Amino acid sequence: MKNILILTDFSDNSWNSITYTLALFKNKSCNFYLLNGVNKHEEYFVKNSRSLVKIKEKKDAKTAFDKLAIKVANSPLKGAHRFFPIIAEIDIIEAARAQIKEKNIDLVVIGTNGLSYTGRQNNISPISEDIITKLKSSILVVPFEAHFSGLKEIAFPTDYTNFKEAKLLQKISDLIKSHKASTSFVYMTKKINKLDKEQQWNKETLHDYFLNQPHSFHVEVNEDFELTIENFIDTNGVDLIVMAAKNLNLFEQILFRPKIKNIKYYFKTPFLVIH
Repeated sequence: MKNILILTDFSDNSWNSITYTLALFKNKSCNFYLLNGVNKHEEYFVKNSRSLVKIKEKKDAKTAFDKLAIKVANSPLKGAHRFFPIIAEIDIIEAARAQIKEKNIDLVVIGTNGLSYTGRQNNISPISEDIITKLKSSILVVPFEAHFSGLKEIAFPTDYTNFKEAKLLQKISDLIKSHKASTSFVYMTKKINKLDKEQQWNKETLHDYFLNQPHSFHVEVNEDFELTIENFIDTNGVDLIVMAAKNLNLFEQILFRPKIKNIKYYFKTPFLVIH
């Protein structure tokens, strides 16, 4: 991954996503495009963000970027990376979409506040869900309590119904290899079922693709997928969750609308969504 787009609102959460990404790609030379745009969900952030910096005008964004540039320059993680500030006076989704095409972006990064609880339902922030579902790019979601301390254990939740998963993982194979990470494929199901022929073939394809890399296969049976992930992270010391964007069944419960409150991984464990 060479061209990385980081969406910033100049908050502490945003700065945390920047430092996490710098650490993740510390040993690679990357172009980092820092994008500030109009967030139609700003009201959400005003109510829920710990330290939102409200940018009213273009000149204010320029001043905020100047301050951000100083923080980056003083960071020990700066490395050999190059940084390019981008101020967009349009909706952040449209602005990001344009940058992905123009700059040939490999990865989009966003920081989050974790979960909001409204009425009877938990929800990831609206802007995060929009970015994951509407941008055709791989997305790294960095919660505000996530701090990079190495990338040794990766968990890949799956139901083995997506035959393109091995091909998708090729996009991050260099990242996995550079950190010498081990990948755990976690088959998630609500009841014990034998894999059908297609699922078995997809599982074997994953095994063949990772034949020369550390990997393992696991079966987790639980009605509540979010609890499955929570327990798997705690038990195996998972540093990063990777998911295929097309696996909407898992997304709905694990990431977008969990049924259970106070799930820790929303606040501590980064998600990498691969398109």
